[in-house]
Amino acid sequence: MRCSGTLGRMKRRCRLPIRQNRLQSKVRDLLVDSFANAREPSPSRRSRANSKAKKVSNWDLPPQRFEFVEEKQIQVGDWRGVEQSGHVQKPKAAEACHFYRLPALVPSVQSISKYLLQNPDLFSTELDSVDKTPTFEFYPFRDGEWIDQGMRHLLEEILDRVMVYVRLRYDGRCAASDILVRRYLPGERRSHGVHFDGHALVTAVLGLTDPETYQGGLYVQPGPDVTSRTYFRLEPGDLLVHSFDLQHGVHVWEGARYSIVFWIKDSAQAVRDRSTPWYRRLEEQGDADVLFNLAQNFEHGLFGEPVDLAKALELYELSAGKGHHFAQNNLGLIYRRLHESSGEEQLLRKSVHWLKAAAEAGFAMAQKNLALAYANGQGLRRDDAQAVVWMRKAAEQLEVEAAYMMGEMYRRGCGVSSQEGVMWYLRSAEAGFPKAQYTVGMLYLEGSGLSQDLGKAETWLKLAAKQGNPEAKNNVATLHAQRGEVAEASQIWEELAKSGEPNAQCNLGMAYLRGAGRPEDPDLAAEWLRKAAQQGHQMALQALATL
Repeated sequence: MRCSGTLGRMKRRCRLPIRQNRLQSKVRDLLVDSFANAREPSPSRRSRANSKAKKVSNWDLPPQRFEFVEEKQIQVGDWRGVEQSGHVQKPKAAEACHFYRLPALVPSVQSISKYLLQNPDLFSTELDSVDKTPTFEFYPFRDGEWIDQGMRHLLEEILDRVMVYVRLRYDGRCAASDILVRRYLPGERRSHGVHFDGHALVTAVLGLTDPETYQGGLYVQPGPDVTSRTYFRLEPGDLLVHSFDLQHGVHVWEGARYSIVFWIKDSAQAVRDRSTPWYRRLEEQGDADVLFNLAQNFEHGLFGEPVDLAKALELYELSAGKGHHFAQNNLGLIYRRLHESSGEEQLLRKSVHWLKAAAEAGFAMAQKNLALAYANGQGLRRDDAQAVVWMRKAAEQLEVEAAYMMGEMYRRGCGVSSQEGVMWYLRSAEAGFPKAQYTVGMLYLEGSGLSQDLGKAETWLKLAAKQGNPEAKNNVATLHAQRGEVAEASQIWEELAKSGEPNAQCNLGMAYLRGAGRPEDPDLAAEWLRKAAQQGHQMALQALATL
């Protein structure tokens, strides 16, 4: 899958100036007059919106459940139970995609759940390669090797049972490649957008959480539009198994959800090589999903394939010609990138052609990218109204970044009402998107669009800070400083300063200069102030001049 563009590239007529954050200016009065005042982008002050904004159906309707209607008794090693079968039709193709649920394959998962709850730091906050937000996942088993011995003790027998079934159902040579544990908690990531597990021949998902305690979960979406989406009910111990060509994702509205994902290749050699040889064998059959996944490998040099953009384009074109919306979207972005490097106008026309094809088919990611093309005038006449139309279409399909961008369109004066803009910010924030959480915090902080509420402001800013948002961290530090909690503030500033954030470097320098939350140390003060000044921070320059 490919990342989208950025609303920040909109032309000047759709931009608002960055204003100084008034909360942070209070730090100088509360600590020392020369503390740095970080500048933060803040929402424009417009008419207050009613927080009870108009509802959007896809965000509020309960998830539609997939119902299995076929089942049979099976024996898997020493386990005897039921295999339930289901399938969905691939769009614009004669083939169907099949999947299977094995209820209670694992009699109890309580010990696994207990281990995960006792070890929350196992979950990584590294950014996802696609949506650039924290993953909240970890690998106890990778490239065929155990990494976490605690999970090995809990999962080894389960993995053996899973592999017995997969070899019976798919290929006797199959080998386990990776095991991934994911969590979806309130305030953190709540969704993984629709995608393919292109690096695995088979995916098996083990339920860990009682489905009565959360709403949503794992879904299948055979078509480009969210209306084709249905959710699987997985009781703790249930296993859901599917092949690489199932378009699926996760969205959790309420509650907390944990799951374990087993990724399986077609041979031990493929695990060792980190390769996907089945695509080469299936390429001649012309399946659009095969062509798309193989094209991604050539585009990025993945899974044993070299980087070969010409080959990738050939495969994407074949897949897109069969109506594959992912391939159409990726072609749109590749041709745009090629235009930027070559200036050839026909490449930009191709970009728009493919983005429109996928967007008009109902694919939310392409709708978002087409909206950005209208907003930035990329191959199309710049048109804020059309940008809003297409971004709204994407946002209404539970696309959390598009929901955030709808809020940004309000802030940038692009024809979205204040009431609607705030509604979309809240939707995106509640779905765990860090930038939206930060913005909602600032709306509550400044009373812009929402009634001023410092408690809610701090709650949202802390959620965004937990997900690594640097602006939110700066503001949380400032709130600590405002209450006289200078040690806590300085600790946050030090973390940010070490990552190169200039406002925090300046604030930390002043903390060392005045002994506020840090031992008084003129040398360290000068060091951090100098680092901020080298990035053009004016208050750091002024403070250095007084030393």
